[in-house]
Amino acid sequence: MDVAELPLDARLVAVLKERGVRRLFPPQAEAVKAGVFDGRSVLLCTATASGKSLLAEAAAVKTALEGRMALYAVPLKALAHEKLLHFSYYGKLAKVGISTGDFESDDKRLHEYDVVVVTYEKLDSLLRHRPSWLGSVGLIVVDEIHYLGDPRRGPVLESIIAKVRHLGLRAQFVGLSATVGNAAEVAQWMGARLVASSWRPVPLREGVYFGGSIHFPDGTRRPVRAGGDAEVALAVDALADGGQALVFTSSRSSTVRLAGAIAKAIAAHPARLIDVGEAGELAEEVLRASSSKIIGRELAELVARGVAFHNAGLELEVRRLVEEGFRRGVIKVVVSTTTLAAGVNLPARRVVVAEYERYDPVVGREEIPVLEYKQMAGRAGRPGLDPFGEAVIVARGRNEVGYLMERYVLGQVENVKSHILSGPSLRAHALGAVGGGYAKSIDELADFFSNTLGFHQLRTGLKSALLRSKVEDAVDQLVEWGFLERDGDYVYATELGRQVARLYLDPETAARYIALIKSLRRGATAAYLYMVLTAPDFPRVRRGRMDKHLAEEVLSALDVEEDEEFEDVVKTAAMLRAWIEEVDEDEIFERFEVAPGDLRVYVDLFEWLGNAAAKLAGIVGRGEHGRGLEVVTARVVHGVKEELLELVTALRGVGRVRARVLYNFGFRTLRDVARASVREIASLPGFGEKLAESVIVQARQLVTRGQ
Repeated sequence: MDVAELPLDARLVAVLKERGVRRLFPPQAEAVKAGVFDGRSVLLCTATASGKSLLAEAAAVKTALEGRMALYAVPLKALAHEKLLHFSYYGKLAKVGISTGDFESDDKRLHEYDVVVVTYEKLDSLLRHRPSWLGSVGLIVVDEIHYLGDPRRGPVLESIIAKVRHLGLRAQFVGLSATVGNAAEVAQWMGARLVASSWRPVPLREGVYFGGSIHFPDGTRRPVRAGGDAEVALAVDALADGGQALVFTSSRSSTVRLAGAIAKAIAAHPARLIDVGEAGELAEEVLRASSSKIIGRELAELVARGVAFHNAGLELEVRRLVEEGFRRGVIKVVVSTTTLAAGVNLPARRVVVAEYERYDPVVGREEIPVLEYKQMAGRAGRPGLDPFGEAVIVARGRNEVGYLMERYVLGQVENVKSHILSGPSLRAHALGAVGGGYAKSIDELADFFSNTLGFHQLRTGLKSALLRSKVEDAVDQLVEWGFLERDGDYVYATELGRQVARLYLDPETAARYIALIKSLRRGATAAYLYMVLTAPDFPRVRRGRMDKHLAEEVLSALDVEEDEEFEDVVKTAAMLRAWIEEVDEDEIFERFEVAPGDLRVYVDLFEWLGNAAAKLAGIVGRGEHGRGLEVVTARVVHGVKEELLELVTALRGVGRVRARVLYNFGFRTLRDVARASVREIASLPGFGEKLAESVIVQARQLVTRGQ
């Protein structure tokens, strides 16, 4: 199918042609016939690089050109920002925005945009607030829809679809994924036409590596012409053959270790496999972008040799440099953690899955799902560059070859299974439904949840009765926590319950926060940190011993039990206290094994949950603790002592380091900065004339307004 034949605005067709799209791939043509451009809901389950995203983008812009809004939902913030870049191609045709946080807001400004890229949670939050512009939404794209099977994000997706149906929005749904085992069942639940295809623009060969050869399902073998450990040999062999390699491993430490081993092997190879000049320039950029000298130096040294590690410890800007360097071919090998596979959109000649097991703190060692393996394998083969792609999983013993071949190479992707009717998920989304005005009784709640995949998958003739029983149990618990009131069959959200729903808080977390707030004997930074960090959303710091002094501060202010969880939360609180006492990021990394990327996760979560806890404190009549929580949250967001808050919160371009410089040189308030000369500020470390001018102008404007 030629793009000129598509039922699209000529301007949109012109943009597609500018992007090099002349003819559609077979799965794309099938999706067009299924009605993706005619307003019909479609589920596209097609291979990686088969053009799903391009069709969804074009459908979104088409919707905008027809005068309606399009929402493009993704599971991760990093993917949202990547998608925003993709939409830049259509800048002259549609105004594109992004919204990934601030769950308390209905984001009235979003009506100004034609296309809005959102995370799943943000879209669900918007639907709870029901902004006036929802009626103008004509298309909702759900990328990576296999996340329906994720225990945390899956229920959010189901809730979104249930709300859209309840509101009667005449919106087209387009779901995208390469890996859904029960695609027909999911499509039926969505009310969508299914387009399923294994066609790829680059042929894919999958195999198992053992004993110096890749074993393929047809019985053939391919010798690997490089020595060393399996991952090193497979990566270097791919480079020697003119390709690039993407290596997935289970732990962050393994990404660094393997990247170093591969870089060493590349340097020892008789052929010149990288462009030293370009790699050196990129290494300098990486070094400048990293706030951690330790990690930045370690990564830059590898990038200079054509290799990089990629894990959650890296800041987003550093990850972006690595990814762009790989796409440009400057970096030849990237070693990434398996958990970041969903966020790494990097095709490579060869994908190496180094480990099929990983460690889970709850269950111990566990095998990765077939779905996850197929997600990684699908990245093999660069369209337009590679004649084929290879995905190789590594066997550690001869007896593993057959097992890995059957389980992963020839295995079927698992079915997507709903989690929304489990206790915690059902309580959270029941409160959201009542608080958002979607249901006012047990019957209406049951009707709401009958629109979910969870209800669709109940295998019993009494499933309506079972659903009602589950809903009643959830309501009873919410009543006990004080978030709902019940009068017979009718249910009402209390003011506290409405606030919990508005803040997008898990009810159990909110109940814990309220209990801790009420037990506070006095305000204390340590207690506020501890309280907010009790939410299960936060990863736990495991390194080192518990800070006994901090533990004593917590215990003197709060009634809590000294158990294993207490120790883990105190360790985490000690890390954040170091951060707000302005300890250097490298020292935090060395003491707690928390890298800049990890720290950003803590900061973002604390900004949301700390401010939410502060609002709850106000509602339950403990306003003094609400103010204390606000201060601590602001300190965590900016990583400063309280004395710097006025400077860092008011002045753009002034972070923790520059604010400390200003303060130490006597510019301690906005008035001090407003009275300064450009020469005085420009002479300070980290300031130049342009920034000095900006800072002084900002300070003077704020002081004038304050008067």
